[in-house]
Amino acid sequence: MAGRRPAGTWNPGIQKDSLTTSDLVKRWETPIGTGYSGPMVHSNRVYVMDYTGDEIKQERVLCFDAVTGRELWSHSYECPYSVGYPTGPRASVLIAEGRAYALGTMGDLHCLDALSGEVLWYIDGEEEYQIDFPTWGLSASPLIEDGLLIVQLGGTPDACIVAFDKVTGEEAWRALSDNASYSSPIVIDQAGRRVLVC
Repeated sequence: MAGRRPAGTWNPGIQKDSLTTSDLVKRWETPIGTGYSGPMVHSNRVYVMDYTGDEIKQERVLCFDAVTGRELWSHSYECPYSVGYPTGPRASVLIAEGRAYALGTMGDLHCLDALSGEVLWYIDGEEEYQIDFPTWGLSASPLIEDGLLIVQLGGTPDACIVAFDKVTGEEAWRALSDNASYSSPIVIDQAGRRVLVC
C-alpha cells in the first residue's frame, strides 16, 4: 500500500527547527486514572490505558476524539494488582486494521474494535499462561508481524514470548523459558530474514 504510514511513526515533514510557547496551544484536556501507557494517536482518535477505582480496582482502555477530547468509548475490567508499585498499566495500545490491542499489567490481553470498543477476543494471560510477573508487571507493548500479534508474557512453560493470530486470538507459537522484561519486542531485517528481537 504505497503512501500508507504504519501507526506509531513520525512524519519529519512537519518538524520545526524550534518551538516557542506560542506554538504550544492546549486544545483540550481530560482527567484519567493512573498509569504509564503512552497515548497512541490513529485516525483522529487517541487511545490510552489507565487504572482507576477505590474499592474495586479496574484497568481501562479509553478512546478519545483527537480534535475535541470527547470520550468515544471506554472498556473496563476488574483487575486487582499483585505487583510492586501498583499504579497502572504500562504498555501502549496497538492499533492495526481497525483493531485495538491492549495488554494490561496483570496479563489481560484484549482485542477490541477500534471504532466501537467492542471486545473481539480476550485472553486471561495470568490464568492461561501462569505468568511469573516481574516486579512492575507486564510492560512491553504488543507487536504485529505477518498476521500475528506477538506479546511478551513471561508465561510457563516456554511462553515468555507468545504469538497469536491477530484476528482470532488463537495461539500460533510460543518460545523461551524466561521471565518477561520491560522492553517491547521489535522486528528487524537481518541477512535477508525478518528477525524478532526481544
